[in-house]
Amino acid sequence: PTVQIQLVFQTGTANDPAGKAGVANLTAQMIREGTTRRTSLQIADDLEFIGANLNVNSSTDATFASLLTLKEQLVAALDVYSDVLRNPSFPENEWNRVKKTHLTGLMQQKDQPVVVANNVFAGLVYGSNHPYGRPTEGTDASVNAIALDDLKSFYRANYLPNTATLIVVGDVTLKEVMPMVEKYFGDWKSEAVVTPTFSAVPRIDSTHLYLIDKPQAAQSEIRIGHVGVARTTEDYFPLQVMNAILGGQFTSRINLNLRESKGYTYGARSGFAMRKEAGPFLAQAGVKSAVTDSSVMEFMKELRGISDADVTQKELDFAKNSLVRAIPQGFETPAHISGQLTNLVLYNLPDDYFNTVVQNYEKVTVADVRRVSQKYLHPASMNIVIVGDIALIKAGVEKLGFGKATVLDADGKKVN
Repeated sequence: PTVQIQLVFQTGTANDPAGKAGVANLTAQMIREGTTRRTSLQIADDLEFIGANLNVNSSTDATFASLLTLKEQLVAALDVYSDVLRNPSFPENEWNRVKKTHLTGLMQQKDQPVVVANNVFAGLVYGSNHPYGRPTEGTDASVNAIALDDLKSFYRANYLPNTATLIVVGDVTLKEVMPMVEKYFGDWKSEAVVTPTFSAVPRIDSTHLYLIDKPQAAQSEIRIGHVGVARTTEDYFPLQVMNAILGGQFTSRINLNLRESKGYTYGARSGFAMRKEAGPFLAQAGVKSAVTDSSVMEFMKELRGISDADVTQKELDFAKNSLVRAIPQGFETPAHISGQLTNLVLYNLPDDYFNTVVQNYEKVTVADVRRVSQKYLHPASMNIVIVGDIALIKAGVEKLGFGKATVLDADGKKVN
């Protein structure tokens, strides 16, 4: 007897103003901190009283406002939900607290090799001027440059009904829910929306090696990859199957090699982060420091191997069956269903998309896997980013044939 509501705005951190990365993220945080009718505490109390849960967050391509409530409390929950989304007051006292907490979190992240590796890799692949090259949470400098008026401006420009789709899943009919939607959102006015611009991606002519020092680290965080493809690619299904074989599941080649055979890591994987624009392809693992060079060598061997020869029919069948059998897990709860429908909205997929998913996976052949691996994977022109103990790992990785390593700091800036 629950209802899951998701409002999907087609604008996210890619819409952050120049030099102010983090605005979308901080705006999403501040939405719940007070409205013209309720304080932050009143919002929390009203939601707790009816057992509802409300969250707002931003990704690169979108902003999501989700509400989970009991059906019997749907009207009361929508009253709070619509108030939060349509009437935020952005109180200054709450902003001071949120900004300080956010900056503290960014400071803590600089000591987390996983976060540092991800952020530096994105910056190298896309460049700092590209929306996908900036940390979605911003940097110390960009967040310090953000004022409360920036959040208000971002809200006015991006939280608009003409950029939004409302998804409702649960024990409710269209006839029941439409009057409620009209009541709370019917008079919401549309405005012009600015589409983000995407600068050219830096060209990678050969594979480059980058190191970020983490003295006495027991592990090295490895990131290897380049720009991948957008979600709208016609090769989506062959790519999913290919990557399942390469590094997308526990029994993938990369994981069986680095974890099961060599014992270098607890887990290694690869994947395409498909977005509205071409997201990154990334192979990654946290490995024991002493085998950093050997791990990079094994990664590169697998990245070359998937396109050098055909995969076996057994590998192909196992990958396709795994992907098909995982589909029902995405529809187990109202939240899962809402998430699946969000993909249709966000990437403009056809309404009958899920009716054809199984057939599209089943159609993938051995030849398709080799074709897409050769087309979309380029081991000879990748960025290799490693966060680890440079004193221990530098000499070994520089013997792998990728040239002298470039040393960067945690912000991706070159160290002299």
